[in-house]
Amino acid sequence: MYPKSWNACLSVFMVIFIISCLAVTSQADSSKKITKTKIIKFIPPIPSEKREGSCWTNSNVIRRSDAWRCMIGNEIFDPCYTAQDKTTIVCDAKPDIKKSSGFVLKPTKPLPTPDVPNGPSASASMVELEDGTICDAISGASGATDSVRRERISYSCRMSSKNMVIFGDLVPGKVWIAEKGILVEQKTNDDLPPMRVKDLRKVKIRTIWQ
Repeated sequence: MYPKSWNACLSVFMVIFIISCLAVTSQADSSKKITKTKIIKFIPPIPSEKREGSCWTNSNVIRRSDAWRCMIGNEIFDPCYTAQDKTTIVCDAKPDIKKSSGFVLKPTKPLPTPDVPNGPSASASMVELEDGTICDAISGASGATDSVRRERISYSCRMSSKNMVIFGDLVPGKVWIAEKGILVEQKTNDDLPPMRVKDLRKVKIRTIWQ
């Protein structure tokens, strides 16, 4: 029989060992080499919240005949999706949030006739970069424009300590590519723009949601 203190030490060691193995496995998954970008067609569940508004055209963010650009008051929501019942319109839903995501839009006007050309699309409502960073499409009137590069900022990334964005359009292929950078605020005068870009580089995309 081992002393009780040995048993306690052994238990602590086993817990540390298991946690270490889980951490290594997680790191291995996130750093797994990307050989093909996964494309997911997002169809949201139907939430309980309901709001009234109207949709006047197909989405500007993603090219789908069942996705819409809608307005409630003075606020634009894009994309709003047609749910699986092919009737209900769901706005402000996020593919990575399964419960209580978004709201049902009760149209005050009939939906317009879909006007989306056939063929593959280079659009996405949300992307996961190769390092696991999630970036959401900017759904304003036309996206922001960076005053340094004069290029549209099309995605805002969920980084608590960094103002990371994706510039321009995604580049489709077997492995999709995005151009990301970090916006840094700087002191302004008549000669300097309010923001500058650092760490600008092209990165692979692990997953896109359309």
